[in-house]
Amino acid sequence: MQIDVLFFGILSEVSGSTSLTIKDVENIRSLKSHLWKTFPGIKDMDFRIAVNKEIVDGKVEFKNGDEIALLPPFAGG
Repeated sequence: MQIDVLFFGILSEVSGSTSLTIKDVENIRSLKSHLWKTFPGIKDMDFRIAVNKEIVDGKVEFKNGDEIALLPPFAGG
């Protein structure tokens, strides 16, 4: 299984990319673990997670081809 991860705002600066394809990550917990190992600076950052353009909380199991967006806090006006 593989998922596409999109980084926005400061998260794209920390990761050095706006997107990444990751294999063998099946849920939010394993995604965070993978990200923290790959990009240690993200561990202490506040962000929300959207799966296929829907913000999620808690336990979510990913499906092959899911699009995961990492969204830092933002303000608008």
